[in-house]
Amino acid sequence: MVESVAPKIGDVAPDFTLPDTAGQKVTLSDFQGKMNVVLAFHPLAWTSV
Repeated sequence: MVESVAPKIGDVAPDFTLPDTAGQKVTLSDFQGKMNVVLAFHPLAWTSV
């Protein structure tokens, strides 16, 4: 079982890979030192629910 711990302000985000809107894999660490990253979750935003 994996224990979940909420990050605190200023913590370095853990590296992860997710699909973009075109289905291509995007890894957070690919942007390190290049630009700011904003991650937004919109549950059900692109569904018919």
